[in-house]
Amino acid sequence: MHPRDHLILSTVAAAAAYPLLGRRVLLPWAASLLVDLDHVPAYVQRQGLASPAAMWRYFRNGEGDERQHLLHRWPLILAGLALAPLTPLIGLLALGLAFHRLLDDLHTLLGPRWRQVRWRLSAKGRQHARLHRRDGFRCRVCGAPGVSGAPLELHQLPGVYTVPDDGLISVCPRCHRQLHRVTPG
Repeated sequence: MHPRDHLILSTVAAAAAYPLLGRRVLLPWAASLLVDLDHVPAYVQRQGLASPAAMWRYFRNGEGDERQHLLHRWPLILAGLALAPLTPLIGLLALGLAFHRLLDDLHTLLGPRWRQVRWRLSAKGRQHARLHRRDGFRCRVCGAPGVSGAPLELHQLPGVYTVPDDGLISVCPRCHRQLHRVTPG
């Protein structure tokens, strides 16, 4: 899951739990965010030392490994939750870890569908939908309808930059490859 999504969802959950936990909510909130630091040693082993910004870009782009590191494992999390009556601080930390792991599991379960919905809601996704609708959901070169197996793509016509969407046309993937063979760019 994108680190930004973890931040947003963890913050919303912390705000919702604040009336119940008060300031103690900061501990599970921080744990749910900082748990991903256990990916850093594996990153350094594979990629070498890098700036925090380079690591952020690496993990933000979904290039991180999918292995479950120690702090992401359910047995450890459940043991921490079981210790909550004896040591409330460990219980709060385990609560944050559990929330993070639930988000990861949910993301794995809903992954492709979630990315599709997020794309449609993005500015670029809305632009693509608007232009495909304008073109009647058909390839402007061969007239083939856009289907789920081969969705339409957008192609920028060379030299047409007057109005932002003027030079963009809907094309099927086959015609798009052909257009790039014919026209440079």
